[in-house]
Amino acid sequence: MSEPVEGKSDRTRMALRVLTLDGLMIGLSIVLTRLMSLNVPIGGGLGARIGLGHLPIVFTGIVAGPLSGLLVGAAADLVGFVIWPSGPFIIWQITAISALNGVIPWMFVKLGWPRSRTARIWIGVSVTRLVLNVGWLPLVLRSVMKLPYWPVLAGQAAGSVVMVPATAFFVELLVNAYERSGYGRLPA
Repeated sequence: MSEPVEGKSDRTRMALRVLTLDGLMIGLSIVLTRLMSLNVPIGGGLGARIGLGHLPIVFTGIVAGPLSGLLVGAAADLVGFVIWPSGPFIIWQITAISALNGVIPWMFVKLGWPRSRTARIWIGVSVTRLVLNVGWLPLVLRSVMKLPYWPVLAGQAAGSVVMVPATAFFVELLVNAYERSGYGRLPA
């Protein structure tokens, strides 16, 4: 029995690996977001979600590039909404926030400063969480769903105290495991 990628060029093999990784991470993100998160209602709507649903998105962006991170984030939000609707309609800004979770950490990891990749991952995850979830998301929920701004901001900030270290720690572990597996090498 031959392997499906036997005889294929290196470029084709890499494309298949990236597509497989993207699909796996979309599914994992949906499960972690929709089934394994703590949802905190604020002002009659979902004000804060504490969970690792964005972890696969961040990981994919770092190891497979910003386009894969963007696509995984957007697809996870859209497919997750279709399977488990959490509101009356799709809010494009929330899809954009999910997609940008796969792009912004990649930018910080690729900067090369500071020298430590671990520090770059922590900085990228922290900035992403603060800008998107603490900064932009409360504004979106206020304008679209009429949720109270300050309680949502406080909920997102409180959730970030837990989510930033958890996400950065697990992304670093996953990146190291990915490199050890022989599928890819990232700059240290």
